[in-house]
Amino acid sequence: MEYSLLIKRIKRGLTPEEEKQFQDWYSSSEEHRQYYFKLKNYNQKNTTIQVNTSFAWKKFESKIVKSDTSSWKYTVAAILVISLISFPLYFFLNSPFDQENQVVNIQETENKSDEIIFKDQNGNTISFGKKDSFVAGGYYQANKDKLKIDKTQGRSGTNTIIVPAGKQFTVELSDGTRVTLNAKSKLEFPTSFEQSKKREVVLVYGEAYFQVTSALENNGKKFIVKNSNQNIEVIGTSFNIENYSEQKIVTTLVEGKVNLLYGKNVIALIPGQQSIIEGNALKEIKEVDVYDYIAWKDGMFLFKDESLKGIFEVLSRWYNIVADFQEKELEEMKFNGRFKKDQNLESILRIIENTKRARFELNGNKIKVMQYQE
Repeated sequence: MEYSLLIKRIKRGLTPEEEKQFQDWYSSSEEHRQYYFKLKNYNQKNTTIQVNTSFAWKKFESKIVKSDTSSWKYTVAAILVISLISFPLYFFLNSPFDQENQVVNIQETENKSDEIIFKDQNGNTISFGKKDSFVAGGYYQANKDKLKIDKTQGRSGTNTIIVPAGKQFTVELSDGTRVTLNAKSKLEFPTSFEQSKKREVVLVYGEAYFQVTSALENNGKKFIVKNSNQNIEVIGTSFNIENYSEQKIVTTLVEGKVNLLYGKNVIALIPGQQSIIEGNALKEIKEVDVYDYIAWKDGMFLFKDESLKGIFEVLSRWYNIVADFQEKELEEMKFNGRFKKDQNLESILRIIENTKRARFELNGNKIKVMQYQE
């Protein structure tokens, strides 16, 4: 991908067509993502960097590319090969890496529908998602993929979006902030932020990726995301929150800066960091490859050293299934995998079975997980 487009993306100046080109390039390999983040960090530290100059290109490469020419050639070759392969790409490998995984327990009794539910500020309930039809109200427009809230000077009440299993949905708030909701998620938000001192929304449960407009564009108003055991205070940034369990909240910062508020504590996160809150306590803050945690918004499942139990927790939110492990040790088997969400569930199970470590029996929405047998 052209260096000038990467710089243009960092400065938030891409056209929709260029943004799509960037996302295709960015999601195609981990090397691309590392390259982009190193370039972005370098650009932030060197604000005088010039676009479209060979000097800047060589100067940047000298800081991030190893001197081993053959290694660089292999990297370029790998990028070319990857560009020729279409999704779904997937693999499952045994991994010795040991890691704890959360238990998901979603209290979602209010929505048994397979459609997206929108409750407007007047108490009206609208469902959509089966057809690509257009729905419009006094202050919003929506279709099966997106809801847009218009800026309004009228009365501002609370709106609710509930996303069922197997769906994801985007809400554009009245300030221009975009919130992409993963399956089995619920978001509450006001129609307008005009009459309030801050911009506040509530992620009741589920997972959401936020692209927040800056406070400078909104009369200095900070953006607040409320969860069960933490609040996120935002000035303008992109981040992901996973809040499927009331006892565990995972926040991953992609760009910008956020303040993590829990109990009486305040901690600032920087891009590439992830925090884990359990109960009212901070369990850890660690460096992560952020794309591992936001790939879902691009329609992909991405697992790295994930337990079989953790994998089925994710799959259950998309395919609405329940896993029944016949032996405890099966839950902790580690796998790596990458594939698209529109992939058939049976084919995913076959891929895992091909590792010859586990086998499955699918009966309705229940899956029996057993030891592999020849």
